[in-house]
Amino acid sequence: MKRYTAAFFIWILVLFLPFQASAAYATEVPATASQTSVVMDAATGQVLVEKGMDQKMYPASITKIMTALLALENADPSTVHTMSYEATHSIAADSTHIALTEGEEITLEDLLYATMVASANDAANGIAECIGGTIDQFVVMMNEKAKEIGAVNTHFVNANGLHDENHYTTAYDMALITQYALGVEGFRKYWCAEEYTIQPTNKQSSPRNLGTQHSMFVESQYTFEGCTGGKLGYTDEARHTSVTTAKRGDVELICVTMNSQKYEKYEDAAALFHYCFDSFDRVTLSKQNLKGFVIPVLDGDTQVQEVRIYPDNSISLELHRQYSVSDLNLDYQVPATYAYGEDITPMLKVSLKTESSCMYQDLGSFPLQFSISDMAGQKVDAATGLPVKDNSIFWKNLLNILKWIGIILLVLVVLFFLLVVSVRVRHFLYRKKRKNRRVKYPVTAGTQIAQPRGPVHIYVQSGAEEQGRPRTRRADSSSGKKRR
Repeated sequence: MKRYTAAFFIWILVLFLPFQASAAYATEVPATASQTSVVMDAATGQVLVEKGMDQKMYPASITKIMTALLALENADPSTVHTMSYEATHSIAADSTHIALTEGEEITLEDLLYATMVASANDAANGIAECIGGTIDQFVVMMNEKAKEIGAVNTHFVNANGLHDENHYTTAYDMALITQYALGVEGFRKYWCAEEYTIQPTNKQSSPRNLGTQHSMFVESQYTFEGCTGGKLGYTDEARHTSVTTAKRGDVELICVTMNSQKYEKYEDAAALFHYCFDSFDRVTLSKQNLKGFVIPVLDGDTQVQEVRIYPDNSISLELHRQYSVSDLNLDYQVPATYAYGEDITPMLKVSLKTESSCMYQDLGSFPLQFSISDMAGQKVDAATGLPVKDNSIFWKNLLNILKWIGIILLVLVVLFFLLVVSVRVRHFLYRKKRKNRRVKYPVTAGTQIAQPRGPVHIYVQSGAEEQGRPRTRRADSSSGKKRR
């Protein structure tokens, strides 16, 4: 009875396990206290979830992400910079700094750690002067880089993020800037640094010990498993801002929160990370899921070329488990014709077919590859004016096939020849070996060769004189008759 009861419960468990697994993910984005936020795939730039991500906000010290990436792109960290009066005295005394003084010589490496770990505003000014020559010129570089990255709703006024009404960005733009920064060589070293010590300089006799305030990748009550780094910001006007990255498996996500309270930024980031890691899977659109196009290129009304547009590689996306590939809308942004000499920028825009409350509907735009085939050498039918079908391709393919068939046959003939030669050589060696043995052991004249003897039969005859004396007779091997 116990055995049947156990089997019954196992059957129930197996029956309902798929339903329990399918209900493990959430179908609603968790509520967050931050005014705006976004979660982006660090590899593809795809937005998974967002809340007012295009609303302009004050960034505070997350501005320093742009400051650090520009430093690494334009100078070696071992570069030594001398601090100016403007760099050290243009910040408020009660703002975050490491007490750099005018005339102090310090490496760009130390300035980067001070900017990213301690969020020092004077260090950010030092980077600006080291890279741009002046702070104002560096700000020009910051805005140019923002536009290059695609952060079109961003405008910087300084290198440190101290409040200015004209210094603003969006959660989406900060995610884009961070995605770009993560790909800059050496950036991650400062992005995930927990502490650092600046050794004494010409103006400072004691070392400066720095430690991060970001509680998600250091040991604290807000530690998040898989956190790979981050940057915090705060001003009275911006409130708390944060950019944090976390990785699980092969997926790394960027989470931006803006205008939150002191600890809410950690709680919001953790909730959004858990939601996205638990509810999204990576899916792939293979070439079989995608289409290709052949578009004519016109010079006036005459077709002179054709453009072949095609997906060069598979496309990977993060998709909420509530959906499948069949729920995606593939919008091929390919015109019917191209004018001769026109720039070609075919794109594939992927989105959900219906509105979703569990993920951002626009999954991203992906460039399509293309090649241009020249049609100038094609023959044209005099009656119709249409290009004549080029049969040369068929014959070229046929000749190519015949060539490979000939190569295969040649290889087979060579192998057969080698086999025959091998057999003949082995036969020759065998005969030579037998001949050598005959010479070594010759058969001389007069030597008798033993003949096989027939079986021996023993007969016992009755009679007193023969009693106890068996007579041996040999069978005649030639006639099969017994000798008497």
